[in-house]
Amino acid sequence: MPITDKTNIISSMDQDHNRSFNTLFPYIDYNRFGMEWVNIVDELEWINSHNKVDTRNYEVPFAIEIGTLGQTSVFKTRATLCSKKIIYKGSYICISIVTFDDNGRPRNRGGDFFSARMSNDILQKSTAGRILDHGNGTYSVYFYAAWSGTARITIALTFVREFINYLKDALKTKEQLMEFTGTYIDGNITETTTCHLINEGIWSGMCEYTNRNAMGKTVLVCHKPVHVDCSKLYSTKISGKRLDLLAEEEIARTKTLFDRKTDRVLLEGMPMNLTIHDSPIYLSKLPICGPDLPIPLSDGYWANNRTYISMVCRSQQWTQEQFDKCAANKKFVASGDSALREFIGVFSEFQGHFDFHFMTPRIAGPIVTIWEPMFESDIIDNITQSECQSHNYVVILNFCFHYGAWSTRSFVERLVQVKLSVERLMKRCRNPKIIVKMSHSRDNVYMEQTIHSSNWSFYDMNRIIRRVFGGIGVHFLDVWDMVISSFYNITVHMDIHVVRQEFYLMLSYICPELVDSEIYSENN
Repeated sequence: MPITDKTNIISSMDQDHNRSFNTLFPYIDYNRFGMEWVNIVDELEWINSHNKVDTRNYEVPFAIEIGTLGQTSVFKTRATLCSKKIIYKGSYICISIVTFDDNGRPRNRGGDFFSARMSNDILQKSTAGRILDHGNGTYSVYFYAAWSGTARITIALTFVREFINYLKDALKTKEQLMEFTGTYIDGNITETTTCHLINEGIWSGMCEYTNRNAMGKTVLVCHKPVHVDCSKLYSTKISGKRLDLLAEEEIARTKTLFDRKTDRVLLEGMPMNLTIHDSPIYLSKLPICGPDLPIPLSDGYWANNRTYISMVCRSQQWTQEQFDKCAANKKFVASGDSALREFIGVFSEFQGHFDFHFMTPRIAGPIVTIWEPMFESDIIDNITQSECQSHNYVVILNFCFHYGAWSTRSFVERLVQVKLSVERLMKRCRNPKIIVKMSHSRDNVYMEQTIHSSNWSFYDMNRIIRRVFGGIGVHFLDVWDMVISSFYNITVHMDIHVVRQEFYLMLSYICPELVDSEIYSENN
């Protein structure tokens, strides 16, 4: 069964389940507070749907044993080929992962975070693996065999379940984790105080800075300066070093979680080398790039170190002539961080332009007045109906690296406010294109970074973004697999060849009618 059909069936089943659940338990419609357990129920139902447990009669209530269950071990965990021994170009390769702890004991629970890549360095071809967590300690990894010849597979255990639970429960629910330095200036008087973003909590006698249109209930709260008024706040800033200090405090507090016996992340038996036999590829026609596309078994592959082939939708390498047609009568507005700002360079290559706004409040970077940047919601709401009549608007957003240490509630609330502004824009303007550039993996070169800027947090942000913006016509520019499978160093600011491929894919969403429909009939 094609993966798109399977996705549609699962989606339909989920909708039926939700309808029956709401009918049986109507309180979900009028009092959702404190109902995080709904997600736990969904998780356990998923896990048990993959478990095979023999029914039996128990004569005693407990089995008594003495044992130790540790974290998942890269040395004991096994990855084996579950595809046919003869692999042909154009097919899918399946790898099965069964997790064990250091004692060789089955983990019997999911939640570990793996990354997978398949490549041929000589041919400069590569692709990322799609990892399916069955919830019971086993995982399936799927690779698209995009070339013939040798293939080198590496699967790494990036984060264990316990570490992710720590991030999710101890940090992502924690208020006031980030401590900004607020600078107040009034004439010759300068004072600094500490500021925090607070969504849940109480306070007294503080300077409050609110924007319900953009941040909802999240408030920037600063200790009141002694000699100047609250209105004289000039700037807020938090440095990367300050985030490192916060992470050091967490490491000291939960030391046992961070006692790593080894820095090795590759599973035992990696790399795995395979041979892919040549065979003609007849790719089924991909859908045009648009909103809410199904997530396939493979997002795509690098045909060489400068060209990425999407398998999500029809995309292409864009020429100047094609760009000019696409950009005609369009006004590009963007809001995000420096990972999105990199598009300015590629726009310039095509003699194009877009208005870029840095997100606020920012982490690191140069000090700018707090009154200079604008929130995403305000930028979108400032686009008037008359402006839409003279231009076709393209709004490009990203919610990425500066949000790594935000609490989940504050992050979600900000996204919801942006969603509402997008819906308002769609009502007053003629078919605006809204592009959300998703986050990608970055370099975590030391332990503190894996806490305040964890790649799992960015991965989870992508899931949240899809959930919040799904179904309203927003286009998701997902570049995670493109980045992790590339031949370039994985950093916040990727090599220009990767950025250019991200940009080309984005143009394919903005102007799908200009994409050559014949390119997918070629034998790759």
